[in-house]
Amino acid sequence: MEADAALALGNVPLPIEELAPLMCPGVAGHCAFRLTGARPGDRLGLYGFGPTADSLLRVARHLGIEVYVSSRSGHNLRRALEHGATWAGNAAESGMPVTLDASVIFPPAGELVEPALHDLAVGGTLVLAPVSMSRFEIDDYTGTLWGRDIRTLYNVNRRDAAELIELAAHVDLALGTEVFAFEDLPEAMIRLRHGRLAAANAVLRIVDR
Repeated sequence: MEADAALALGNVPLPIEELAPLMCPGVAGHCAFRLTGARPGDRLGLYGFGPTADSLLRVARHLGIEVYVSSRSGHNLRRALEHGATWAGNAAESGMPVTLDASVIFPPAGELVEPALHDLAVGGTLVLAPVSMSRFEIDDYTGTLWGRDIRTLYNVNRRDAAELIELAAHVDLALGTEVFAFEDLPEAMIRLRHGRLAAANAVLRIVDR
């Protein structure tokens, strides 16, 4: 591997099973976080709460940012509160309880975009994190889009990965994994698809026995 493409992981206090998810959903979440421009004291909204959002939440709280989580899953909402969210609920039903300085949408659901903009302060930034997203329209330009920015997470870079690794020496970023042997890959994929992993939000690491 090229030296400038490698990352030193020796200072990260995590077992090898936890390093793999740190390098995928962890880095993606950190890149999305940097795109928001959120600073200490800001209010950050997260729509959806899988491993990527979980990692972002922990970093944001460590940096002194209030985090508000929206999800349809009661289990995910409880986990968000356990990991430091200021508020967790279903914004699709009640809206966010406060005006936010920045937000990140993780599900590829275009219908979340305008409501998320509505709960964002003028001057705020909405980051769209999915690789693809369903169609969305802005019906109320003045009330929702005017004065606000929309950015998309289209790339991850070495700088953001290195910064996350440095933070991982001070923040608990263990997302939880269930380890499968390579020959058990079909079973692992079936259980993942149906949400039957022992670690509810695990990212799988496939290993030989």
